[in-house]
Amino acid sequence: MNESSLSVLVAASEAAPLAQTGGLAEVTGSLPSALRDIGCRVTVVMPAYRRVLETVKTWEVAARDLPVRIGQSNLTADVLSGELVTGVPLHLVRRDEFFDRTGLYGSSQGDYFDNPERFVFFSRVIPALCSAIGFTPDVILGNDWQTGLIMALLNQGALPRTAGVFCVHNQGFLGLVPPERTINIGLTDRYYTMEGMEYYGQMSLLKAGIVYAQAVTTVSPSYAQEVQTPEGGHGLDGVMRSINWRLFGILNGVDYRVWNPALDANLAANYSPQDLSGKLACKEDLLAAMGRSNLLDKPLLGMVTRLTPQKGLGLLSESLEDLFKLDVGLVILGSGDARQEEQVRQMLTRYPDRMAGRFGYDPPLAHKIIAGCDMILMPSMYEPCGLAQMYGLKYGTVPVVRAVGGLNDTVKDPGNGNGQATGFKFGPFQARSLVRAVKRAVESFREKERWRTIMLAGMAEDFSWNRSAREYLKVFEQALSNRRG
Repeated sequence: MNESSLSVLVAASEAAPLAQTGGLAEVTGSLPSALRDIGCRVTVVMPAYRRVLETVKTWEVAARDLPVRIGQSNLTADVLSGELVTGVPLHLVRRDEFFDRTGLYGSSQGDYFDNPERFVFFSRVIPALCSAIGFTPDVILGNDWQTGLIMALLNQGALPRTAGVFCVHNQGFLGLVPPERTINIGLTDRYYTMEGMEYYGQMSLLKAGIVYAQAVTTVSPSYAQEVQTPEGGHGLDGVMRSINWRLFGILNGVDYRVWNPALDANLAANYSPQDLSGKLACKEDLLAAMGRSNLLDKPLLGMVTRLTPQKGLGLLSESLEDLFKLDVGLVILGSGDARQEEQVRQMLTRYPDRMAGRFGYDPPLAHKIIAGCDMILMPSMYEPCGLAQMYGLKYGTVPVVRAVGGLNDTVKDPGNGNGQATGFKFGPFQARSLVRAVKRAVESFREKERWRTIMLAGMAEDFSWNRSAREYLKVFEQALSNRRG
């Protein structure tokens, strides 16, 4: 099949820059453009959240009152249309009862109770939406549990010529539906078995995506291996091993139109490999904004992260006393769990002169931290891909990461003998291992020429979407072949 002949519908629960809680939105905001650039016809579908409707007010109504059955209820959806970026149409599934809310998935008190029904509804709209907008795709690329049901609907016979490809961005989010609410999924009994989407007495919408897709991808090669292990599989490792012949690890890309220190309008000064002088101005600007100018002469660690246990905040808290003995500073930006946020607040209280933090989703500040710090710290328990370390590499902000998932795939440690070092890695999920890695980084930081060499090697790395898009194209073609025989 020629590159230009493929039509792809990307279905996701979030997409940058309109609605975002993490890396999923970065992918669905960037990959469609890269697929378009290699000839695919790409359309994106996501829910019509309140923040999306408030941000862009020029949506056209493409369809009204599409019928959707949820359990015993006959509901309807409207479809709004616009563009995600130039040349990539975006369609919004609107039903205010489900999506006109402050948060995407919940509030600081926790997840919305009806999240399963919200995204069952979203998934069930998709076949009717394709008909309404006159776009019958060769491939639907679903993303995470919120779109897992789409794969089962294709298996059931919706859109007979369309192949389903399902991307697992984080296997820890299973999309569980309790037994008393299984009726709302709306499939026949054969789907509710152990071979189908049953998961320890509940139904998993993530598992539905994995089991019924023609191909499954994860967001890095290492994560594709880790999800097949008991430690990394979240109870689905056996399923992942059973489908490993159609499981592919494709590293996420970076949109260098957005993440490039030579062009970034968020920075106090731009800089490049040819002229790094602006990086110090970025550090000065960041520390002034955070009220920590006393840290200017110290190695400065940065974290831009979701505040969840997965991100290693407990490990960080345990390590802080020894880390600060290395004479470093730390800046954190994050949003997420109230409990994790409180843990960060306690750290800030304990070390007011060494740390600064902000809570919430703040893209301009994220750019300032990535540029203004000397190192980006990612002590994750597991990390399917990770993007901050790739941003850090481009900005000459050296990653210090745990050697898991995409962190392991994208950072080269000087101790591994695999070419020019770009960062520092540690293995065991232990405080002493984290501190040892930071100590090695700080020792290198003190040797200015060595540090400059590491920075420049990272800045020379290329994690652009073009390579990843071509890998996705191969998977799409294989999935289509599996579907149509």
